[in-house]
Parts: sequence; C-alpha cells; structure tokens
Amino acid sequence: MKKELIINKLKTLIVILAGGQSKRFGGGYKTLYKFNNKSLLDRILKNLGKLDIEIALNVNSNENEFTKTSLNLIKDEFVNFQGPLAGIYSSMNWALKNKKDVEWIFTTPSDTPFLNSSLVDKFLINKYSNNTKIILARTSNKIHPVIGFWHISLLKNLENFLEKDSRKIMHWVEQQNYELLNFENKNYFFNINSKSDLEEAIKIEKSIKLP
Repeated sequence: MKKELIINKLKTLIVILAGGQSKRFGGGYKTLYKFNNKSLLDRILKNLGKLDIEIALNVNSNENEFTKTSLNLIKDEFVNFQGPLAGIYSSMNWALKNKKDVEWIFTTPSDTPFLNSSLVDKFLINKYSNNTKIILARTSNKIHPVIGFWHISLLKNLENFLEKDSRKIMHWVEQQNYELLNFENKNYFFNINSKSDLEEAIKIEKSIKLP
C-alpha cells in the first residue's frame, strides 16, 4: 500500500475524553483521583502539554477541577452518557464550529495517565494511506479504540451511526478507512477502571520513564 498521508500537527486538536460516569470505579470523576499525590488528569495534561497542541476536555460536568484548567470544555451533544463515540462526535462538531483550521482530533481516555508526548509524536511522523480517516493505537494484538486520530470529515457519518442507537466503537471504525499503529510497551496504555487499578498504576509509574 502506498503511504502518502502525514497528519498536520498544526491542524490537530487533542481531546481528553472525560464525559463518562466511571461506574466501574464507583462513580464520581476518576480522572480527578490521585495516586502518588497527583491526579490522573494532571498527569495527562503534563504529558501531552509538551506537544504544543491545543487540548480540550470532553466533560459533562462543571466540576471546579475541570473549569480551573482553563481548557475548553466540550459537552456531549447526545444526552444520557452515550459513551466515547458521543464524545468524539461532539468534539468534531465543536472543532468545526470553533477551530476552522482543525482537520484531526486526537483522543485519549481520561483514565490513561501514562500516555505521553513521544507516543503521540509517533502518530504524527508516520505515513498513512492517503484515504485513511482513522488511526488507532495497538499493542500486541490489543486495539485501543479511543486512543488515536479521527478526521473531522467523518462527522456526518458518525452522526448517522449514533442515531441508530449503536455505540460500539469498532463496529463503526471497521466501516471506515482506518489503520493501526503498533506500539511495544503496553504499560504506557494502562487504563484505570477500578480503584484497585490505582495500586497497579503506582507500580507501573516506577517502572517506566516519561520524557
């Protein structure tokens, strides 16, 4: 396959998806929980802030910890917590209305504290097929369906999919022109689903080096 497309960093918006209910975590806003005296959100903002790309938060709350970041807060346009695809759709729509130069949305979950700038840089320097509209991260044989780039030209297509009451990310992705980008160290993609995962995160933080 001929590789031609390179994502333009200057036409990218990073969105941290924090619009869920954190049910498996016991409710609340798990991205605000701390381990080693720092919240998940603070880690993500520090790690991705090195990219010099604008960051926005997809949240469905006016929680003070969110508003005081001074980042743009993007609320889901589909009500009743419809999952990550609703956050991706709302972020695309917001960018079209407010950031006319943005062509790509990079999304990351709000519970993945070790994703860092060098991993995103790998997305940016890689070449893709010219018709590719989605690029997702993969470690070993595991796809990380909300870590990757989405072209905002997919907005209407995604809207139609969501209106059919379907929320399965990969069901929609597999209908599009997409590629997978492989990464070796799965620890960088560790996500925190339960409070017991915080203990594992403490161990992982000791074992990895962030740039």
